[in-house]
Amino acid sequence: MSYIIGCDIGTTNVKTTAFDSETGAILATHSLGYEMDHPRPDWSEQDPDEIFDALCRCVREVSSISYKHGELLGISFSSAMHSVLAIDSSGKKLTNLIIWADNRSSDIADKLRRSAHGLKIYQNNGTPIHAMTPVCKLLWLKKNKPEIYHSTHKFVGIKEYIIYRLTGNFVVDFSIASATGLFNIREKKWDEWTLKHIGLDEHKLSKAVSPYHQEKLENENAFGVPDGTPLIMGASDGCLANLGSGSINASSIAVTIGTSAATRVCAPEPYLDSKMRTFCYILDEETYVIGGASNNGGVIFEWLKNSFFPDAAFEDVFREAEKVKPASDGLLFFPYLLGERAPLWSSTVRGGFSGLDIQHTKSHFARAVMEGILLNLFSVGEILLSKNDVQTIYANGGFANSSLWVQMLADVFGKKVSLNDTVETGTVGAAMMALKALGIRKEFGDMKIFTPVSVLFKPSARANRAYKKAFEKFNSENSAFAAFS
Repeated sequence: MSYIIGCDIGTTNVKTTAFDSETGAILATHSLGYEMDHPRPDWSEQDPDEIFDALCRCVREVSSISYKHGELLGISFSSAMHSVLAIDSSGKKLTNLIIWADNRSSDIADKLRRSAHGLKIYQNNGTPIHAMTPVCKLLWLKKNKPEIYHSTHKFVGIKEYIIYRLTGNFVVDFSIASATGLFNIREKKWDEWTLKHIGLDEHKLSKAVSPYHQEKLENENAFGVPDGTPLIMGASDGCLANLGSGSINASSIAVTIGTSAATRVCAPEPYLDSKMRTFCYILDEETYVIGGASNNGGVIFEWLKNSFFPDAAFEDVFREAEKVKPASDGLLFFPYLLGERAPLWSSTVRGGFSGLDIQHTKSHFARAVMEGILLNLFSVGEILLSKNDVQTIYANGGFANSSLWVQMLADVFGKKVSLNDTVETGTVGAAMMALKALGIRKEFGDMKIFTPVSVLFKPSARANRAYKKAFEKFNSENSAFAAFS
């Protein structure tokens, strides 16, 4: 027997899971959390060493349980996108990890987005111009911290930093690179035009490699596993959420709501949106992932609970929402409390309620917030539905623990929703990529045992009609929110 470990390096925690390489059965899993720091308004940072230590502890934990099942074949990685960390030539950190939620470069991003240069960067590299994007973070550092910018040896993301700490090598997979705004998604290399435009030397970036690329661990490594164990690069968390759910072709889309949220579809060729509303990232050399990500996912539901139901459990809030019929009797919620990525791509837009009258209770607010998060995702989803014959939605992320919320998803999109046995599809996708990289499985289609479906939700025609009307109003009023920002 043998096993594989998949690691998911997320925004708020790291998860590691050991899978039986033959059956896909979960042998062990462990997760540890960490905090965000907000030293100034609009700044969001993390300590990369805290993340590295949490990952090492998790790998040690699952390997200490799983070793009795046989040989460890390899360790593969899913990770959050869009982070930037400056490192000097001795490997010392010059900054904290600037993560996707950081908005300090919003002025730079807004100006670049409206320019012909910004459009060219998007057309070459597939990442919409926004403050989350590493290209904008680097321009901010160059303008505001020139001494750090010019003395930096390498600008890296969190996965690159972890691989560097483990092996001493600076490498980045195509998938993570394709989310930087610096990487040409068709040529699969750092984009010469973009680097020249922003004045960045390619030597300050990691070597771009295939998601199937392997590095070897040395003896007495921080993971505490046998020397020579392969590290498989893997891909980004968004792309691997599709793979790990089984949504790997254009007949299905994946909807993820964790801290943030996203709607994504896989395609064999890249395509872009004329209004720059969607991203186009790389899963591997043969597969692109197109979609849109929202800042405002589960973190907004947590805000709802803390603000309206401070003494209640999450299950209690769901029960309150269930008392209200679909479309919340006309109460609409625009979930832009953290600015927004897709489809508005505005760091300054803010949310609110619309249609509020005296009949509305806290139960209406609970349901409206859940619906608002989904209606916003549908504004991206309808773009994907217009281009693809989608039959099924695969739901994953923490929201999938609520059957009410998943049923809402089916009703809003008007599509059946498949719920995987595990909602944490990042580690599943990482493990599947490792098995292909190691030659144990040839195609992802041969790994359906890793993506079993436990529950199928069917849309209600009546609820879907109500949500279509609600979306018409949501969509028309969205422009007012964007204009006000």
